[in-house]
Amino acid sequence: MADHDSRERFLMLAEAAVGAYAYLAGLLADLPVPVVIPDLVQAMDSDVEPTECLLALNRARVLIEDEPISEAHKRAYEHMVLDWFAAYEVLALTKMAGPAPWRLDVVEFALNRMVTWIEVIEEDEPDDDQS
Repeated sequence: MADHDSRERFLMLAEAAVGAYAYLAGLLADLPVPVVIPDLVQAMDSDVEPTECLLALNRARVLIEDEPISEAHKRAYEHMVLDWFAAYEVLALTKMAGPAPWRLDVVEFALNRMVTWIEVIEEDEPDDDQS
């Protein structure tokens, strides 16, 4: 029974991570200088490793530094991307090593932190240092 519950939780968190990536892609595309990353679902549907998506997301993290947005928002984007990477990496580990409860907790925690960063980004209250 516990294995079934862990498998269900894994699948739910994997789906949430894919949705979070799509949401993140939308936020990046809405930046003053839009940053476009490949569609993760499309990459997964073509049975190709999502390496292109991961490399593009890491590149987006670098490009955010040049965006004409506040330093607070730059940090929020960077942390949001890193939290997504943390969730993705632990999901990959879980797929290989099994759904230990702490692994699934780490994924859930990282995805919840992403929500916090999204809230910071979507506040729409420009800081004093915003260009």
